[in-house]
Amino acid sequence: MNKGKFTRRTFLQMTGLGVSTGLLAACVPVAAPSAEEAAMPEPVTVTFMVPGSTNEDADFAPVFEEFNNRYPEIDGQYTPAGTGYGQAYNDKLLTMLSGGTAPDTFKTLFGYFGSLAEKDVYVPLDDYVAQHPDETVFDDFFDAHVNACVIKGQLLALPNDGAPEGIWYNADLYDAAGLPYPDWDTTWSDMSAAGTALTQVDGSITTHYGIGHPNWLGTIWSNGGEILNEDGTQCLLDSDEAIEALEWMQGLVVDDGSAPGPEALSELGMFDRFTSGTLGSFWCVRGCLGGLRSIEDFQFDAAPLPLSNNGSRLTRLLIGWTSIWSGSEVPDEAYLLAAWICSPEGQRLRISRGYAHPSRKSLVEQDWYKNYECERCNSHAVNNVFPEMLLRGEGRAWPAHPNESEIVQAITTGLDSLWDGSKPAAQLAADLTAEINGIIG
Repeated sequence: MNKGKFTRRTFLQMTGLGVSTGLLAACVPVAAPSAEEAAMPEPVTVTFMVPGSTNEDADFAPVFEEFNNRYPEIDGQYTPAGTGYGQAYNDKLLTMLSGGTAPDTFKTLFGYFGSLAEKDVYVPLDDYVAQHPDETVFDDFFDAHVNACVIKGQLLALPNDGAPEGIWYNADLYDAAGLPYPDWDTTWSDMSAAGTALTQVDGSITTHYGIGHPNWLGTIWSNGGEILNEDGTQCLLDSDEAIEALEWMQGLVVDDGSAPGPEALSELGMFDRFTSGTLGSFWCVRGCLGGLRSIEDFQFDAAPLPLSNNGSRLTRLLIGWTSIWSGSEVPDEAYLLAAWICSPEGQRLRISRGYAHPSRKSLVEQDWYKNYECERCNSHAVNNVFPEMLLRGEGRAWPAHPNESEIVQAITTGLDSLWDGSKPAAQLAADLTAEINGIIG
């Protein structure tokens, strides 16, 4: 993929999709401004975009209120995409980039950071960090978060949050079945057995599934597998370790029937199944607490990812990549907004409401985070298992790659044949390896 301007052609290549005044007269005379008022410059408008939701919008409100109080010369505007987290957000961002209407600062989701960096979408931030040490407090970021924001020696984002992926489970269902809660010693086999025990069938209808789909990346990594070699030039999905991980994932749906298949998920998605009380557990980051905290009908909790067959755990670290668009006309002011959003105080204002996981080492040690409580949280594990995995070195971000979006899309699409059982894991691994090697070229 060649570097160059992000155009409509680039957008079509990355998504495979096409891009589908009134006159007001005023006759009342207006008083002329005073000399003092005339001398005051208008605030510089800086926009920031994330996927957005009712919960996320409310959590960002105090962040922007305080920013605008601190920086009266800047009008920081929170402009959520209104898409929720998923491909719809990626598509909207790509459309705005190709049309030259992107926000000044924005969040990039998993699977797109490397691809957009290859198209020079981001402003390098190294000089800004050096110029604004007090606003950035750079050394307070977790190393894993910072490393995930660097491509070819350039810092292209600040991490506004980010957590290793863990297990969320319905404590009431575990209690009713007499099962021990998942913990640091829980294995794949333990999760399989619990999934079977928690599954409830009424005639030919499964009313409760015991376990959700494991995340493919963390599952493969935990078992010693890799997606790509170290320099990103060869796919390694056909290794024994990766195939074994895929076989375990497929077995939960096809063999055990304890995880929902594609048809069941088309009726009700994984997150909604969990919040409705009809799913025993599912894989997600700490940010999912933003939606789970409204649960009223059962107790729930969080646990670390289960240990693989070889006894190890390496979970996907999802980063809140916060970058400045290279087309922004106000990059200096945009950096101040990005730095504030990612600052210790900016993160505290948002995350203290129960949403997301700090990218700051100092924050996970503070009482408001460690002891955050929601009505149906079974323990403080909903806060503490995520930084503990990070501190143990068990969280890792996807290595950025210029063909990242195409690689992730190929795997995501290919997994459909894993979940519906139409391809054995070994065949899927071989097919994906060939496809991805073709993408890499």
